[in-house]
Amino acid sequence: MRYFGAHVSVEGGLVNAISAATKLSINTIQIHPSTPQRWITKDIDTAGIESMVKGQKNSPVKKLFAHAIYLINLAQPDKQKFHLAKLALVHYLNFMKDIETIATAYNSDLQAGGVVVHVGTAIHYPSKQDALERILKGINWVLSEAPKGRLLLESSAGAGQVIGSHLADLAWLREKADQPERIGFTLDTAHMFASGYDWTHVDTVIHQIEQELPLNKVELLHLNDSKVPCGSRKDRHENLAEGLIGEVALRQIVSHQKLSHIPLVLETPRMKNLTEAAIDIDKLRSWITSPQS
Repeated sequence: MRYFGAHVSVEGGLVNAISAATKLSINTIQIHPSTPQRWITKDIDTAGIESMVKGQKNSPVKKLFAHAIYLINLAQPDKQKFHLAKLALVHYLNFMKDIETIATAYNSDLQAGGVVVHVGTAIHYPSKQDALERILKGINWVLSEAPKGRLLLESSAGAGQVIGSHLADLAWLREKADQPERIGFTLDTAHMFASGYDWTHVDTVIHQIEQELPLNKVELLHLNDSKVPCGSRKDRHENLAEGLIGEVALRQIVSHQKLSHIPLVLETPRMKNLTEAAIDIDKLRSWITSPQS
C-alpha cells in the first residue's frame, strides 16, 4: 500500500480530520492537533482522541502525522520561550502516544507516524554550530520527558538562517542525540528546492540526500510544487504541476524506487478547502496508479 494524503483541518474537533480524509479518500493525514499559532501547555484531552479513533475505524485513514506548532524554536536563547517550545513537543509526543494506546483499546489500525517539527533558527547566535548545540539540548530534554514517540526533523527553505536548509545539519542532530532511534526526517520538496536542491534533476537530488543523511530514516515527504526559483530561500508552496518544480519532476519523485516507501502528504495552497484539495489529491492519485515509465 502506498501511503498518501494531505494536511487536513481539525477545526471543530479532531474527528473532523477523519471526516475530511474520508471525503478525499486518502489513507494518510497530517494535522495540527492544536492551534499552530498558540503555545500548548497541557496534554490534549483524550475524549477528542477517542472520538477520532472511533471515526477512523469506518474511514480509509491508516496513518497520522502531527505537525508541531509554528512558534517552536529550539535554538531560542530566551529561557521561557525555549521551555515552552520543548514543552509543546512533549505534549505532541504524548498525543501520539495516546493515539496508539486508545487505538489498541478500540482495536483500531490507526498508526501514529510521528511529530514533524522545524527545529529553529541560528539568527540569535554567532555561529550555526552554537544554534545546533542549543537545539540538540532541547531535543534531548524533550525525548527524556516524553517516554514514547518519534520526532521528524523537517527540511527548511533557508530564509532567516533557519536550520534544515542543509540536510547534513539535521543528520548531525540525529547522530549526536541521546536517543537517535527516536528521530527521523521529513523532506519538503518546495523547501528543498528553495534551499538549492534542484528537484528538476531528481536522481541528482536523491544522490545528494543519500550523501547527507540516512535515506531510510526519511519517514515523510511533503510533496509540494514551488512558486519560487531553486535557491531563492523563500518558503512559497504551489499547487501540483503549477510551479517551478513541475509535473515531470514531481511524477518522477512519486514513482522513484528509492522514495516509494515514504508516505506522501500534500501541503499545497489547494489544501485550504476540500473542494480545491480534491483536485490535487486526484492528480497525485493518478500519478501513483499510473506512474511515468
